[in-house]
Amino acid sequence: MKKITSWLLLAAISFGFISMAHAQNYNSAPEVVSTLYSINKAQIETAQIAKNKTINDSVLKFANKMINDHKNAQTKLDQIAKSNNINKISSADARTIRGEARKAMRAMKKVNGITFDQTYMDYTINSHKKALNVINDYILPRVQNTELKNYTLAMRQNIMNHLQEAQQIRMNIQ
Repeated sequence: MKKITSWLLLAAISFGFISMAHAQNYNSAPEVVSTLYSINKAQIETAQIAKNKTINDSVLKFANKMINDHKNAQTKLDQIAKSNNINKISSADARTIRGEARKAMRAMKKVNGITFDQTYMDYTINSHKKALNVINDYILPRVQNTELKNYTLAMRQNIMNHLQEAQQIRMNIQ
């Protein structure tokens, strides 16, 4: 009887808790840091291209803002990770964000003028929408570190502000 009880307990742990642990660890602190880091890095890199290629003063101003805001966010994220001893580990979201940014940068390098400005702003709008979805649907419901959660909430607000500004600029590019 003890063997059967032990086996049932082991089976329950193996099947139930492993799945539950995986769900809880998805977007654990290291994954959160990796994902947020990738969001910041993608915006910095694409904005640097825009800064050098844009023909539109509003796009240039916005690109400079993206570089500054996301570099500041990156510095704050690095401080939080260091003070909480959080090492980045790759997450599926981080890999997706990096892949989409690389694809967008390749496309941006192939176009000039108004087409470039439209391409950059379209990428910025779409990437900010996706970042908000990741933050709202996956990160905030799971992040447990208070400092990281507060950072994520502040970043979410900045992303919403960036999105609104990007949409306004995009409407004016014809």
